[in-house]
Amino acid sequence: MVLEGNTSPLTVHAIVLRRTDSGESDRRLTLLTREAGKLFAVAKGARKAASRLAGISDPLSTAVMDLATGKKTFFITQAQPLSSFRGLRTDFERLSFAIALTELYAAVIPSEQSQPEAYDLLEASLRALETHSKPLVALVWAQVALLEMEGFLPQFGECVITGESIEVAEPYLSPSAGGFVSESRASTYNDRFRVRAEVLYGLEKLAELKTAPPNLKFAIESLSALLPFWRYVAETQLPANEGIVAEANHEARLAAPDL
Repeated sequence: MVLEGNTSPLTVHAIVLRRTDSGESDRRLTLLTREAGKLFAVAKGARKAASRLAGISDPLSTAVMDLATGKKTFFITQAQPLSSFRGLRTDFERLSFAIALTELYAAVIPSEQSQPEAYDLLEASLRALETHSKPLVALVWAQVALLEMEGFLPQFGECVITGESIEVAEPYLSPSAGGFVSESRASTYNDRFRVRAEVLYGLEKLAELKTAPPNLKFAIESLSALLPFWRYVAETQLPANEGIVAEANHEARLAAPDL
């Protein structure tokens, strides 16, 4: 749906979340804009080498874009590049994390609803992924911040049903319950899974931070614990996130000393 009642060109600050090819030379883009939330736009001819829209249609590119309104979508008429996050593009791990993060934004941010704080958070999160000495820590922080902003943050510190505090070494989490579930109530939820108590303590503290901390104990386990909640919230496939969690756990197993 195009913004209701809008017939004049729209100028937005945009971050490209994803792209798909269309026709012989076009690209369809999912944009997160500061002015109008998530939008879908066509960059006509962007796959041509000489196209002035080629560079700004890459995922993670940011630009000021002029959008013309069509019957069912927007068309990018011109764009002024702002940033391409070069530090992400020269580091495969950081780039993978950034693509996984934008996948989540594309899945959960509402379309055509002004939400400047979402744009600002994504921009800050990409900067953190680009510069943090431990990008995995930055990614976990960015995911928790997005969950909190969109109202999906699980309850980590006390049981969502009884209000009990954590009293076992490996408590249960349940996406359908909305977070930590005590032993006495866990059997009610088929999607329950166990995680270290230290992971829950860390995630609870992380939600209080405005920037990524320098370190996070059990970062891989924290990322793994968040994935089932993202599946539940997004209700769609998340291949980039599935891939980085699988890879992180695989590397952790390889690095673990043999017993």
